[in-house]
Amino acid sequence: MRRLIAATALTVSAVAVATPAFAFSAAPKNPVEALKKQFVAGKGVKVSETTTMLTDGKPSGGVGRMTGVLAFGKSGVVASDLTRRTKGPKVKADDEFAALFSPTRYISVKGQTYAKGGLYSRDLPEGKKWVRVEGAPDATMSSSQLINIFDASVLKTVLKGAKNANGGVYKGAISLSDLSKASGGSSLPGKMGKVKVAYAITLNSKQLVTRVTTVAKLDFGLLGVMSMTADTRYSDWGSKVTITAPPEEEVVDAADLDTEVPELPSVLTEAAG
Repeated sequence: MRRLIAATALTVSAVAVATPAFAFSAAPKNPVEALKKQFVAGKGVKVSETTTMLTDGKPSGGVGRMTGVLAFGKSGVVASDLTRRTKGPKVKADDEFAALFSPTRYISVKGQTYAKGGLYSRDLPEGKKWVRVEGAPDATMSSSQLINIFDASVLKTVLKGAKNANGGVYKGAISLSDLSKASGGSSLPGKMGKVKVAYAITLNSKQLVTRVTTVAKLDFGLLGVMSMTADTRYSDWGSKVTITAPPEEEVVDAADLDTEVPELPSVLTEAAG
């Protein structure tokens, strides 16, 4: 919900969705059924995402990258191990902005989130490498991805609303209000709720999602039009995944530090909203 509410003035560009034909009868009946069958303790999926920003069609800001794994339980994603990095201007290692472009790793497990590197690496006590950060983790989506494919209701909604063309190509767009309702939230009021999110979803022969792309635009009037594209890929469905918390002797609580630490990315705090 926090990420949806933040997108108050987004307008959307259309994108295409390619879905291969399914050839064998042993496959699940539909993608939602295929997804639910993946929710097995000890199993998971790899994720990789690229986020780009444009202003009036020209690159603006850094290119964000996220890679890692998600671990499943009986009802969905229960843990994550994600590393985020931003490709920005070249800076010296001792530059005060260097930490902004340094990789940051997040481990979310058993209701706790631990961060290492980047802005979390500053002024740590001797022997400490990880910062335990307050916030309820929700590792089901990554970075700026607006569509949570691990929510069966959301997945069903966006696929049902997609239009089929040329025997397996799907095009779709959904309003923020409808996306909110699909995820169990309330309808969003006014112009915000009418904003559209264009999406592209690719399924493999087992009807599992292998790629999700969302495209959104924000019109700032005289300041220009900003657009964001989040391209997320999923691979190795059903692979063995074990995620554990860092050694306690290497962990310091954020509240015990003399300096403030940044808040968790919105993807990790979604459940708290």
